[in-house]
Amino acid sequence: MCGIAGYILRAPTGHQAARYIDALLGPIRQRGPDDEGLSLINRQKRSVRAFRTDQTSLKLSHLPPLGKELSLPLHDAALIHTRYSIIDLTEGGHQPFVSSDGTITAVFNGEIYNYLELREELSAQGVAFRTLSDTEVLVEGYRLWGHDLWNRMNGFWAVALYDVRSDEMVFSRDRIGVAPLYYRELPEGFFFASLIQSLIDISPGDVEMDRDVVEGFVQTGIKDHDQSTFYRQIRSLPSLTTVTLPRGGWRLSEGTAKRYWDFPAARLKPGDLSFEEAVQRYRDIFFNAVDLRLRADVKVAFELSGGLDSSSVVAAAAMTRKDITTYTVSIRGADEEPYARAMLERYPLDYRVLKYLEGDFKSECGAFARIMEEPYDNPNAYSHHCMLRRMKAEGVSVVVTGAGGDEVLAGYEASFWPKAYEELRRNGFFWTAEWYEFCRRFMTLRKTRETLAHYLADIPGYLRRRLVRPKPLSAGGTVTAAGEYRKSYGRLSFHEQALYHFRVALVPFYMRSSDHFTMSIPIEHRFPLLDYRMVELGLQMPIPYLFRGGWTKYLLRKAMEPYLPDRILWRRKKMGFTFPYRLYFGEHADVFQPRWDRFHERQVLTEGTGSYQNLLERDPVKLWRILSTAIWLAGQEGAGP
Repeated sequence: MCGIAGYILRAPTGHQAARYIDALLGPIRQRGPDDEGLSLINRQKRSVRAFRTDQTSLKLSHLPPLGKELSLPLHDAALIHTRYSIIDLTEGGHQPFVSSDGTITAVFNGEIYNYLELREELSAQGVAFRTLSDTEVLVEGYRLWGHDLWNRMNGFWAVALYDVRSDEMVFSRDRIGVAPLYYRELPEGFFFASLIQSLIDISPGDVEMDRDVVEGFVQTGIKDHDQSTFYRQIRSLPSLTTVTLPRGGWRLSEGTAKRYWDFPAARLKPGDLSFEEAVQRYRDIFFNAVDLRLRADVKVAFELSGGLDSSSVVAAAAMTRKDITTYTVSIRGADEEPYARAMLERYPLDYRVLKYLEGDFKSECGAFARIMEEPYDNPNAYSHHCMLRRMKAEGVSVVVTGAGGDEVLAGYEASFWPKAYEELRRNGFFWTAEWYEFCRRFMTLRKTRETLAHYLADIPGYLRRRLVRPKPLSAGGTVTAAGEYRKSYGRLSFHEQALYHFRVALVPFYMRSSDHFTMSIPIEHRFPLLDYRMVELGLQMPIPYLFRGGWTKYLLRKAMEPYLPDRILWRRKKMGFTFPYRLYFGEHADVFQPRWDRFHERQVLTEGTGSYQNLLERDPVKLWRILSTAIWLAGQEGAGP
């Protein structure tokens, strides 16, 4: 991963562009400490000139230095890149990258995991490669195949390129939206960058908070939907889409947006694919997805939580690699390290346990908010950031993670099972649904106790629902886009709910959050369970293949049955690294309540929330969302750490 930025101006300029370059380049430097470069483009003359900065690799000293303000050449577009070297560590991977015939110039943030296979295809068609980089594969692939390239690529990316043949500017983001690309339109032109701060710095005086997004986040926790950000003037280019600006075009509205891929529209029926065939197909794709994500010229390590997903990733990697390094976090009160350690029964891992993650959230939350750029839903992001910093200090540059499995295979039982239960019963799988329901409630002694305790606690509520006529719901309250999405969830079909988490609720904000807290280090996150082939297959699986006998993600469990210890494979409950909201914000109310008070004095929210203490007891997760918003807003105003 790297940092990219640039602009397309309404009219050519030379002397004014220096401030644009400085504003865009400054914030993204943290993302690419290994090299830097930029190209200035005169679209009228269809000419591209490359320059170096004071951070460009010394091996590229032959490039002309970027001149001072008054000596910049006349141009109306720029491509800027900061490099974090993962594949081909030589200066051959320097960007902006120019095709062999000089017609394509591109900047690229991401990785093309199947670049070796694409390289072979291109070589067979006569392309002579000069480097070993995946960026050259992208550039030469676009030169030869045009927009047919995007569907051939397996990986993640945010790309901006200039095609001198057609005088078109092209932007593309990967299918899942792993690599961010923000944009802002001003009277002077169109600006884009990997980070929001770059676009703020272009013209900080006229950036405003988007109240709908703020209110919606506080209400629901949903953010990063509809290409929105917390700033009205800054948006995100859509994932799984290319945007082409024609000759002379500089506004997004002048361009053509086209989806090159989409999520499956419907699920298969059990008669379309047997369960045994589904298991084999899933296993084959999964093992290949992991194998592709081991490609790097730097040290790769794995997050191992002791859960099904991360353990499956490690097991798949161990099929082809012997030098597997894993990191597990031991947390007092929610320690899953004994489960992770069970993997040593099967595989010779370089197994490392982190017990004390340095950092103090209450004192660093302001600095971390600046890293995240916007309010975020869970303080565990900070803990994850601290873990990755430790890994980076031990020489790790790429981290492979098991994130994404619950979205692909409906692993969140509370979110997915109610609709799955309803549709199974309606579609002829009555006993499958009822047996799963019985198992999830009574299969173990602990489950039985929890279920009976729930029933006993719910008796007053049950009587009230049966005996008291409900009052009609009030139409009051602030209506937000996020709130409307949340209201719609229960009306969606099971398949639509799965798509909802990819398009609206879970995946978009996690991808952006993960990008920000990893690339501020920098360290690269890779997600084999979000390989687009895994997503396509998982979102087509019949419901009975996902829920069976009280087990979620049954398909994955059976696919990995030969490769995982039973202690991991058939775990009834995963603890997860939960954040102790009530305990933490109660103990440190002296630090956080003043932030709460200052935020409420500004009257940012149109609805009342009660007192700090009241919300701490009643809804501590919502309390955090308000605190996160308060800390972010204070940082924008320069108020405190």
